[in-house]
This record gives sequence, C-alpha cells and structure tokens, in this order.
Amino acid sequence: MSDLEGEEPLVTGSTGVRARVCAQARGLDAWSVGSRRRAVEDHLRFARHSGAAGETERARLEAELPEWQRIEALLESSGGARYDPETDPVAVAAAEEVRRREQAAADAQEAARRSERERREGALRRAEDLLDLAQARTLDASVLVEADDPHAWPMLNRRSPAAVRQVDAWMAKALAAGSGALADPDVRAAAWEATPHRVTAHALLLQALANTTGGPVNEDLPFVGALAEAAPEATEQLARWLAATPGLT
Repeated sequence: MSDLEGEEPLVTGSTGVRARVCAQARGLDAWSVGSRRRAVEDHLRFARHSGAAGETERARLEAELPEWQRIEALLESSGGARYDPETDPVAVAAAEEVRRREQAAADAQEAARRSERERREGALRRAEDLLDLAQARTLDASVLVEADDPHAWPMLNRRSPAAVRQVDAWMAKALAAGSGALADPDVRAAAWEATPHRVTAHALLLQALANTTGGPVNEDLPFVGALAEAAPEATEQLARWLAATPGLT
C-alpha cells in the first residue's frame, strides 16, 4: 500500500505515460515494482515541497505513480510472476494508442509537406503566368488577383526586372482597389502581410493620392512605382503624411 494514502488524489496517467511505465516494468517482479513505486513516492513528496521549481517533475511523478501501483497490485495477485506488458490488456491498449498517435502525427506531417510542395508548385506556375502576361503587355485590371498570388513573389524576384516591375504595379493597384480575391478583407489582410514592402508602399501611395485629389488617380503615374521601388519606407511615410495632413484631403 502506498505510504501517501490520505494525501490529495493522484491524477491518472496519460496513455503515453502508461505505455512508458509498462515498458520500464517489463521483466520485474512484485518486489522490484514495489521498490520503483516507493522511489516515485519519495521523489514526489520532495517535488511537492519544491514549489514552482518542482512543478514539472511533480506532474510527471503524479502521472506515473498510479501505473506503478496498478502493476504492483497486478503482480501481487498473480503469485510471483514477472511483469509482461504483452499479457497486460491495459498495456497493450496503451501501446496501440501510442502507435496510432505516432502514425497520425507522421501522416499529418507528410500531408503538411505535400501541401507546402503543392503550394510552391502552384506559386511557380502562377509566377510564370504573370511574367508571360507582363512581357506580352496584357497584365492589366482585367487580370484578377488570386488569393495565393503573394506567394509568387519569391519566384518573381529571380526573373526579368522589367517584368517584375509590371507585376508589382499590377498588384499594388489591386491592393489599393481591393479587386479580385482582395475584395475579401481576410484575403486582403493576408496578402498585405505576404507582399513585398515596395508593393504595399506603392498601394498606400495610390490610395493617398486618390483621397487627396478627391477622385480617380492616374494609376500609371511613373513616379509612384519608382519611389516605392527605390525607397519603400519613405514612400509609405509620404502616403501616411498625405492622408493625415489637413487641407490636402
């Protein structure tokens, strides 16, 4: 019997803890298991008086102790046998559950890797399409932004600088107008985070100029894109200044 009887109830161990204790108890007799149980009790008593420093150890020991107690009682009722987790239905079920969880985790990791690979492949195809449209001079407002377009920029940056500038301008105009998939506020917010700073600065300046003039602005003004590419932070500051300065709006 435990010498901790009468103290606060001990929590039942998780499946992983149970499987680990059962594996550690393999081949032990009742006396050896009792020795392990007493050692856990001693360590638990110390951990309970260690304050915050012993909190993690206390939680681990409180989870392990019921398993050592259960195995000890099982062996005491068996008449001198040594513990074999393969003949213990509780241990077998715990081991199977651990294997199931490990397989589920491995499957989830593989699914995540496959999803990331597909996303990158899709972004590469989209980058190629955008570059083709830019080089053909047909990348205009009729081409709608897709939700994953911001992920194409790492591929775009390694290609034709002139074509990339056209794609930058197209995306900035879409961000400023909230067109295509960017009409969805959540998609637009995510795109704003994922798109390069020079593009978002360009979009901010377009918005500020439109508000300043009180009507549509010529989105093809060459200085807007040039400023954003050369000094995105300064461009963003200019946009915010235009939006905040009385008498300009």
